[in-house]
Amino acid sequence: MDNLFSYGLYNCSTIILRRNITILLMLNRSELLNILENALDSSTEQEVLRDAFLDCFLNYQERPFDLSWWQKLFWSLIFAAMLLVATGGNVIVIWIVLAHQRMRTVTNYFLVNLSVADLMMSLLNCVFNFIFLLNSDWPFGVVYCTINNFVAHVTVSSSVLTLVTISFDRYMAIMRPLKHHMSRKKTIMIVFLIWVISSTLAVPCLLYSTTESRRYSNGKTRISCYLVWPDGTYLFSRMEYSYNIVFLSVTYLVPMALMAICYTLMGRKLWGSKSIGELTYYQKKSIKSKRKVRTVKYI
Repeated sequence: MDNLFSYGLYNCSTIILRRNITILLMLNRSELLNILENALDSSTEQEVLRDAFLDCFLNYQERPFDLSWWQKLFWSLIFAAMLLVATGGNVIVIWIVLAHQRMRTVTNYFLVNLSVADLMMSLLNCVFNFIFLLNSDWPFGVVYCTINNFVAHVTVSSSVLTLVTISFDRYMAIMRPLKHHMSRKKTIMIVFLIWVISSTLAVPCLLYSTTESRRYSNGKTRISCYLVWPDGTYLFSRMEYSYNIVFLSVTYLVPMALMAICYTLMGRKLWGSKSIGELTYYQKKSIKSKRKVRTVKYI
């Protein structure tokens, strides 16, 4: 039993020291050893370290932040209004494009794909996350925890990639109007490819999503839904750090750069250009001169 306790104390000490608690940085070696010997004491000046040890040994934490009933009602009404607008707006877009033959253009197909992704996010992710935020508890089980994390990453990726595709399609239509032609079959293939790439990026959510029960000082047990990587939790996992860098690059940095380039080039192309059928300065001057000649002859 003593060996088991010593092993747990060693592991807890290692975890706590990795957290870079500010108070530990101001202590010398003797002071730190003194605090470690009294880590489970209840004195106020050791409260941070004591709570960390209790969390590590007993999974026992301070009570979570609970909203009052009127705060829950207030935020629920606001969220319900947002959800109604998001769901209704995206459903209307999908219905207009699919129900009317003349609306089935390449750009509108991409808009439908964007609406589908947003609809999935609002119905399959945001609702459940909002309930979790209200109660600080995940009551939907480990299976839907996995689905929830997967849907969140897939929909974000597909929305961003769809926006990039729309910007590239508009770029080709403006910069090369005579060569630009995207068939319906090609559009569907691109949409399918977007979802394949998005699903691939979200695979870790299927592999590492889990739930964990936490006991709090008020006697309640709350469940959290998050990702646990093979090399540790989110504070210490190098795998998660690398994944976040890749996800940030694919869904934000690279798309932002590509769209900025496309719209900048389109803006330069369209800046000061004439619309189809609009006369140039010299054409207007020539017509004006001919009118003057005809007026003189008539006189």
